[in-house]
Amino acid sequence: MWPYRPITTIFLLAPMVFSFALALDVYMPVIPQMRDILHTSQGMVQLTLSLFFLVSGFGQLVVGPLSDQIGRYKVVICSVILFVISSVLCANVNHVIPLIIYRILQGIGACGMFVSAFAIVRDAFHGKTSAMIYSFFNSMISISPILGPIIGVGLAAIFPWHAIFYFLAILGSITLILMLVFTKESLPPEKRKKFDFKIFGRYFSICKSLTFWSYTLPAVSGVSAFFTLFSMTPYIIKTLGEPRSQISFFFGMAGAAFLLGSIVSGSIVHKLGVLRTSLSGVYLILASGVLLIAIHLLSGLSLWGFFGPSMLATFGCALTAGSGASGALEPFGDFPGAASAMFGALEMGGSAVIGSVAILFPITTALPLAGVMLATSLISLVFLLLLQKFVLNR
Repeated sequence: MWPYRPITTIFLLAPMVFSFALALDVYMPVIPQMRDILHTSQGMVQLTLSLFFLVSGFGQLVVGPLSDQIGRYKVVICSVILFVISSVLCANVNHVIPLIIYRILQGIGACGMFVSAFAIVRDAFHGKTSAMIYSFFNSMISISPILGPIIGVGLAAIFPWHAIFYFLAILGSITLILMLVFTKESLPPEKRKKFDFKIFGRYFSICKSLTFWSYTLPAVSGVSAFFTLFSMTPYIIKTLGEPRSQISFFFGMAGAAFLLGSIVSGSIVHKLGVLRTSLSGVYLILASGVLLIAIHLLSGLSLWGFFGPSMLATFGCALTAGSGASGALEPFGDFPGAASAMFGALEMGGSAVIGSVAILFPITTALPLAGVMLATSLISLVFLLLLQKFVLNR
């Protein structure tokens, strides 16, 4: 039922994936100012980031099965409309509580757009073609940390902070027009599955697997470090007295490190295997945490002392995220959709929780980020070594 070729599909669906990524990245440059503008605390402002990420993650557990029942098109249209409306509402608040609520709604819309884009590709294409499209989407997500802060800094330099959310509303409106005019249903009625609460039993079964956790936890470790880094960066830049434009530069470096890691991961996984690739990423994240603490003890907080080791962790994040998805989903060929949703929910939702806890501490040193890296990488390392000992060596 999907009438378009791969290249046309990419152009049609890319705005949905990009809107999801930009909704997080374009907002980052104004985070420190929001505390004063809305007369609130650092923790409350952080919730506007964390809850967006949390809802986008765990929402996959419901949105995915729902689209399997009613089709992709309805979910796409409703999600984009919700994204546009909530973006406009975010731009017109004067208190942090409404902003948190509207960001949650925006996260639900972003989740529906993100999940639907990948589901449409899964419906319409297979094999190398679908892998190529997925790779392109993942590259877009990698580029978002480079472009998003540049756009955010530019808008904040010319307009009040509201312009950032109006920008997202305009982007969502363009996406909505594209979806209404060109998008077709990709899931035929005969292939739809009734929403069954047994899906939650499948989620429970997946969570009993050592293999699943052994590969999911490294991915959570990498994305937690990535999310905590992004959450802390605006405050670190402000603490060091650096201009806000530096946010774009270092976000861009992080995005470039992740993109490079994604390319390297795809190359070395065939030589090292999924387990060793995941282990390599975990070791890099662990080393980054150790370096951050060592530099802090020797010289305190500095620009490159904070961001240098963080780039190493971001590179490691790409290794754990790519190999983690492959390894975690491998045992669940009978219900890959449920396994994929659970992996994505834990990767994003778990990272939001961990990052939010880290941001509760004063953001005047690198120690909160180092703590996230050390704690999550060490736990991940234990699980990977257990998997290597008890499962793969049998």
